[in-house]
Amino acid sequence: MLVSADHLLGRISPTVGLWPASRFDPLGDYLDALRATIELAPMLVLSGHGDPLPDPVGRAHELIAHHRDRLAATAAALGDEPRSAYEVSFPLFGDDLKPAARRFAVAEALSHLERLVLDGGARREETAEAVAYTSAD
Repeated sequence: MLVSADHLLGRISPTVGLWPASRFDPLGDYLDALRATIELAPMLVLSGHGDPLPDPVGRAHELIAHHRDRLAATAAALGDEPRSAYEVSFPLFGDDLKPAARRFAVAEALSHLERLVLDGGARREETAEAVAYTSAD
């Protein structure tokens, strides 16, 4: 049995965002933690929300696939023109978010953008005023 808090949730993916006090690659850290969960092979997970998860290894695989898809969608949102994480958050999460939800969307877009940079799928451009991303293609 594993008490997972928000690490594994049954119906949603936990928000994996890049915040000012975050480590530099929160998505990479989360994916590594999911792989470690798979290696532990717990038979039951007690998460921070909802019912116990009877197939935590399967759920960890689902979350890895979800973030693989989200990374592909993030890469598809980039082009030759620099885009901020705020701009990228719209094709990923839609237009109809309240301000608090948009902050989470931007933080999650940032974690995926930075993971793409580390994987060679995107480029980061920094100026004194802003950080923006372009496709590596």
